[in-house]
Amino acid sequence: MAHKVWIMTHLRELVRFPASGFSAGPVAEDIYECSPYEGGIFFISIHFPPDYPFKPPMVSWKTPILHPNIDKPRVFHPLLVTATWKFGTTVKELLQALHDMLLHPKVEEEDNYLADVACMCVLEPERFKKEACLMTEAHTMN
Repeated sequence: MAHKVWIMTHLRELVRFPASGFSAGPVAEDIYECSPYEGGIFFISIHFPPDYPFKPPMVSWKTPILHPNIDKPRVFHPLLVTATWKFGTTVKELLQALHDMLLHPKVEEEDNYLADVACMCVLEPERFKKEACLMTEAHTMN
């Protein structure tokens, strides 16, 4: 229990006195886990079609990343599929969905572009985290 108090103290300190050039925080509510994408700045492009908001925007990923749902520039997310797009979805909700996808990759066969990366997520999670961290560091932390 003391380690939780220690971690929470340091997280509060980061909020009170932010570090220059990066931010840190727990993944969802889990203070014991960090995302392999933590601290990275990722660039995307959002193209709104003429029939938006009745059709979803097209999202292109610009920054290299190791993720089963992103095969640069393509992004797979059910929200971006015309059949499952919900009229009235805001840009903020779209961005939140993409953020959530980073934290919780969709690894089912029909939900990913990169089957080998999806398998690594499931069968070798520590290897996946290590390789994703290395790619994040190499391409987003300059």
